Amino acid sequence: MSLPHVIYILSDEHYGGAMSHAGDPNVRTPRMDRLAEEGVSLSRAYSNCPICTPSRGTIFSGRHAHCGPVQSFFDVYKATAPSTATLLRDAGYHTAYFGKWHCGVVRDQNPPSVRDNPESFTAWPTRTPEYHRGGFQDWHGFEVNNAPFAGFYYHRDESDPRRMDRYQTDFLTDLAIDYIESYDGDTPLFLVLSVEPPHFPLEAPDEYERFDPEALRVRENFVDSPEMREKLATYYAMVENLDHNIGRLMDALDRLDAFDDTLTVYVSDHGDFMGSHGLINRKENPQEESVRIPALFHWAGHIPARPPRPDLFGLVDLLPTTLGLLDLDIPPHIQGRDFSPALRGESFAGPDAQLLEMSGNPRWRLDFLDWRGVVTRDWKYAFYETGHELLFNLAEDPCELDNLADRDDANRKRMRALLLDQLGSTREPYFDVLIEHGAPLEHPVLDVGGRESGGIAPIWPDCVRRANS
Repeated sequence: MSLPHVIYILSDEHYGGAMSHAGDPNVRTPRMDRLAEEGVSLSRAYSNCPICTPSRGTIFSGRHAHCGPVQSFFDVYKATAPSTATLLRDAGYHTAYFGKWHCGVVRDQNPPSVRDNPESFTAWPTRTPEYHRGGFQDWHGFEVNNAPFAGFYYHRDESDPRRMDRYQTDFLTDLAIDYIESYDGDTPLFLVLSVEPPHFPLEAPDEYERFDPEALRVRENFVDSPEMREKLATYYAMVENLDHNIGRLMDALDRLDAFDDTLTVYVSDHGDFMGSHGLINRKENPQEESVRIPALFHWAGHIPARPPRPDLFGLVDLLPTTLGLLDLDIPPHIQGRDFSPALRGESFAGPDAQLLEMSGNPRWRLDFLDWRGVVTRDWKYAFYETGHELLFNLAEDPCELDNLADRDDANRKRMRALLLDQLGSTREPYFDVLIEHGAPLEHPVLDVGGRESGGIAPIWPDCVRRANS
């Protein structure tokens, strides 16, 4: 078959229950609902490692964080690691990336315009080195803004960032639409639109701040306070702005005959507690609000419209599922499962469990701990590095208010054995993948750091070039 265009829409911290078709009583998401109604929503989709950097590495590598190319917070996508972009390029695709990447922070890669005006940028204004961009060609990205009204991005191979002149989600969607409308390539396009909202700081355009905090209907595990309700109200406003922009992008695709054959996927890298269990602007733990994500697949004529499916899908499965939908070979180094039969409506026996983990927690405080966990249709278990355990019966306790780890020894042992089995099957090293399947470097990295290297790692002339050379 001829290959379709492929578009990923990626958000940050969007809990999978915060959509109207998923049953949220507060938020209105008609365009996400359209993707789900005309395609498939996987209602039990999980972020395998619910924090930005390793989760994004999982998305684009098809490997679990602890044994993938991005193993920790502020790790980088290894220079020759295969990715969705490199694999689709091998199949004939052109690739483009717009927005947040967060898999390429190298601390000294601040160009002169940033070094001269540090107060006018956010905490991580670094330029993503080319060989940490996961093989994407046309680059319009940044590492971290965390400033939805004061954003910046790096344009292609330019050394200095460009400013965003409006709300980030609006700006990046405009940028992606302009690119699609002007795309005249004779090869299929793989484009990623990656926006930070609804990630904190919680700020939305005024016209979306329609929610009365006191009238919000909250989950049973919500720890109520005026502050929590105000923040939740703005979170919903950010989700509705995101929904509007997904609609604008879909409308643009509908207008363009060249894009009438397009696979569109919407996922988030992880969720956010947003008041549940007394936490706000937090994730990195095994509870549903943190690990549950949207997973919407839309491809007219190829993915038949059906009700939501409860298959246990993980972000580790996104790459092999994409390859499966395109009838492309799935390399042996990929650990995720191909869910394309489920999306096509064919017979499919999905996995009985998803491995969850926190790998390389950023350690902002002592309660940022690594853990490993596993979730099944009815149960969830997690083991923290401190030896503490969580055990929840999701069928009877969906809000995870009753930790059974000290009272249900039989199920604790059963789930612990399942976790150990999952870990045993995924613990191989990763550099064998780089050696056997690595995507070769294409051109040197532009070093905008402005200082000589003080390290002992070799810097070969074909890997790095200075900005002034």
